[in-house]
Amino acid sequence: MSGSKRMFEDHEAKRGIAIQIAIEAGVLEQCEFHDIAYEGNEEIESAYKLGNGKFSRGEFRDTFESRREMTDYIKNVVEDHPAEECPSCAHMRES
Repeated sequence: MSGSKRMFEDHEAKRGIAIQIAIEAGVLEQCEFHDIAYEGNEEIESAYKLGNGKFSRGEFRDTFESRREMTDYIKNVVEDHPAEECPSCAHMRES
């Protein structure tokens, strides 16, 4: 496997875990019909707190090099999902 492919896979794995942390914390919600996350009701600090607790228990030591890296990924994925509802559901409803 090439170095760039491995870096991409690592990045995507980190994003996936960050999204799951944000969903579990209620910062993002997962559409029940589509594989899409969108804005939830909780503040991002809830995801930071949840992620830090899991990091302290050693759950992400093989994935993230530091707490800072993990919280940076959480911040980025939350910012990447600003919609207030699933865009696919909203589009189908408007059609």
